[in-house]
Amino acid sequence: MEFKIDEQTLNDLELFNQALDGKSIFSCFNTACSDGGKACMRKMLKSPLTDVNKIRKRAEAIRYLGQLPFFLDIRREELSFIEVYLQQEDVPQRSMYRLTSRAVKGWLKPDNDCYLRQRAVPYLGRLIRELGTFMDELSAGKVPEMIRDMQQRVKETLAREGMQYLMSQKKDSFWTRESLDLYFRGRELDGVRVILDTLYMLDSLRSLGTMAKDEGLTFPIFTESGRRVRIEGLYHLFLENPVKNDVLFDDRQHLCFLTGPNMAGKSTCMKAFGVAVYLAHCGLPVPAARMELSVFKGLFTTINLSDNLSLGYSHYYNEVARVKYIVEQVRDLQNVVVVFDELFRGTNVKDAYDASCAVIGGLARLKYGVFMISTHIVEVAEFLKPFPSVCFRFFEIDMTTGEPRYTYCLREGVSDERIGMYILKKAGVVDLIEAL
Repeated sequence: MEFKIDEQTLNDLELFNQALDGKSIFSCFNTACSDGGKACMRKMLKSPLTDVNKIRKRAEAIRYLGQLPFFLDIRREELSFIEVYLQQEDVPQRSMYRLTSRAVKGWLKPDNDCYLRQRAVPYLGRLIRELGTFMDELSAGKVPEMIRDMQQRVKETLAREGMQYLMSQKKDSFWTRESLDLYFRGRELDGVRVILDTLYMLDSLRSLGTMAKDEGLTFPIFTESGRRVRIEGLYHLFLENPVKNDVLFDDRQHLCFLTGPNMAGKSTCMKAFGVAVYLAHCGLPVPAARMELSVFKGLFTTINLSDNLSLGYSHYYNEVARVKYIVEQVRDLQNVVVVFDELFRGTNVKDAYDASCAVIGGLARLKYGVFMISTHIVEVAEFLKPFPSVCFRFFEIDMTTGEPRYTYCLREGVSDERIGMYILKKAGVVDLIEAL
């Protein structure tokens, strides 16, 4: 079954669209050497999985390649040249006369096509040989299943006639180059594609493994019992010196009611949580010290919801429509993760309180799903206290000096700190108005 996510969630979590500083989650992970490797990375990040075996196999391959003391010599410029070469329309024919005439012409008066063959064929030959050697050097007993499957595909491809001809050549010449071109762009083109696609995937997996090792990312542990998300030392990838926090959801408490003043860290924490859940389902390493979770069927967030002016919708109407859509997904998929930041901020306090109690109270009664919901309306906490499925967390702020000091530490309980007027006065707005 496909893991479901929508455009709003992709934008909220800045998975592909860039944040204000030009970063995206994809850009953080997009460290592959080749363009094909980068394309593989994008495809993996765009295709979260719900099959725990596939998730584990991918994670094992990433971890294995990241720890490998040797790897392929991947040259981006050569690979780009090879791709241009393979797209030539003039596919060579198996004819001794044509091969001989092309070889002689290329030797006496080389043209652009000859130049392409002159460079790309040796590049491709080197790459094929090195990939074959690399696969042979991997220890058969310790290789993850995903890598073993690649080994087998490469082995079968190198056993083909054209590849065997390549392996038997000891030196480069006009004649061997023209003969190999016959194979590479002719009868063995699909085999060449297998070689390149394998290389690109290895490049992508290796870059992820190296990043996990260098940045101290962790590989999530998936459990197949109940609903569970346990994260220790969670942080956001965009932060240079992040404060790390712990998050726990299980069958006993599946809804987190999050409070705290402006700028205390609520939205960043919710984004980090959503990103970690998403990356885990892609089989990728996550920014945390440890993560354990069950498999979910989808992820939906509402963090940066804008007005729909083109349809004449107010912010509150958009919020209601968004909540309705997500509740429908919860009803249909059941086992999903939902993140609401500042629920019903687009209406008056009384309506927001009543609407929040109705929606959050209903979600708290469910026997499925995991929910993280933040609000400034702390009075909702009193309504939720009788629900055993709700845990209360807040971001503390230190006001002992009269100036807010943000710790970005997640604590148990409910915060009633309000610093909206402080920020307004600090910005000089009050003095400016009084001076009018």
